[in-house]
Amino acid sequence: QCSRLLHALSGQTKLAFTKSLLVPEKFKKETRDKCVQFVCQDIRPYDTISGKGFTQLAQHLVDTAARIGKFDVCEILPHPTTVSRNVEMRAQSLRKHVVEEITATISKFGCAVTADIWTETYRKTSFLSATIHYVNEQSELHSRVLFAAPFDPSTSKTGENIRRHLLQNLRVFGIDATDMGKKIIFVTDRGANMISALREYTRLNCTAHILNVTLSSAFGTAIIEKSPEIASLLTDVKKLVTYFKHSGQQGKLKKSLKQSIETRWNSNFDMLNSVLEQYEDIASVLTESNNYDKIGRISISTLKLLVSFLKPFKEATDDLETDNTAPSASLVLPWSVRLIEHYSTSSHSVHMLYKIATFLTPNLRGLRMLDERGRQNVIQGVKEMIDDLKFDHAHDEDVEPTPAKRPTVLHKFSDWEEEEESCGSKSLDVQIQEYRTMKLELSSQQNILQWWNSNSSQFPALSNLARFVLCIPATSAPSERAFSLCGRILEERRSVLKPSSVSDILFLHGNLK
Repeated sequence: QCSRLLHALSGQTKLAFTKSLLVPEKFKKETRDKCVQFVCQDIRPYDTISGKGFTQLAQHLVDTAARIGKFDVCEILPHPTTVSRNVEMRAQSLRKHVVEEITATISKFGCAVTADIWTETYRKTSFLSATIHYVNEQSELHSRVLFAAPFDPSTSKTGENIRRHLLQNLRVFGIDATDMGKKIIFVTDRGANMISALREYTRLNCTAHILNVTLSSAFGTAIIEKSPEIASLLTDVKKLVTYFKHSGQQGKLKKSLKQSIETRWNSNFDMLNSVLEQYEDIASVLTESNNYDKIGRISISTLKLLVSFLKPFKEATDDLETDNTAPSASLVLPWSVRLIEHYSTSSHSVHMLYKIATFLTPNLRGLRMLDERGRQNVIQGVKEMIDDLKFDHAHDEDVEPTPAKRPTVLHKFSDWEEEEESCGSKSLDVQIQEYRTMKLELSSQQNILQWWNSNSSQFPALSNLARFVLCIPATSAPSERAFSLCGRILEERRSVLKPSSVSDILFLHGNLK
């Protein structure tokens, strides 16, 4: 019996460490059937099956069975209450790990924080979200969701209360905004209470909100009334989209038509473009149902004109709302100038930090979108910021001492020798001049932060500044994406979930690897 048991265990061990097996079609079909049963019985979305968490759980169960043999899955799956308690415990543990990871880096090189306020639908609880953005020692851009902290229901959303709530929750992660001074940058919308809350700190406006306000002004009632042709087209297109969605005709088109929603950025472009792309198909469907007049009154030339006008705004928003894997701060200045040219309007102010970010993007270091006076202002801004933040000394503690040189006969004449200037002792003016005039070997696809890491010995002060400035997001979209996730967490069947649990789940979702 012992012999048979050892033989069986050896076979199971071999199975557990096998990299991959060819799964017979019979078992694949059985698995498909079980997946259908799962999504239908538990009313789950189809894409649950491909979710990272679900596949990791399934793989764990397979691996466990390979190690111990067949078992009743109910013996291993925990009770929902146990899962709930462990979510809180896991979040607390991971917060400690995140604090250890970010504390040293952000104290040395600084960070950026986005913040926003959201009120959930069911119990009207308001949350304050924050995300942090920083460049680590390996010159990698990191973006983390920190929290969605609920407000006390009796607390009004004044600037003072928001400031206190934000700073208190940042301290949980070892971030003392007061001590960090100019090494922490906040990016928010232009709400009066948020501006008041952060008046003592460096705060940048969300660039996407600025673009949205610009377009809202361009399509405001006073402007539209002066352009009856555009006003008529927008009205007719909205009616057309509504008709297709309510009449059941939508299924006859290859793509869904999109309705304009006032609170959603670029929704006018999305609506107009969805109609333009399928104009002929829409006309055919309407002709069959004797409703051609619904599109016949829409001028195709005016439709094309509006789409071409709005398209750059859509592209700019998409670029600026990057997925946090690449710097976006350097794009604010070039897109602002490009849109000003496109919009044929007077220029608006771009914050110096965003101009510096463009200068620290090697391919754009010439600042050709500015005049000479503007370029010199940016260079002066670089010098002042490096001096204020002491970035010319940030690496002093990391530099290994140069080994003593073996004396030669020439040391007797050392008072006449040429002094060798090390990279680390270059003056800031020399670093800037060499950076502006060096032969650049950087493709448009190359990682900017890695370029600065490779050239940090040649440009120590500039590379330290790049770590700081290039981590700043162009928009507050990361916080808004966090609230989109909160909306998925707090669905109708989970509306009684504790606010603290919402914050724990959001934090784990954004930080588990």
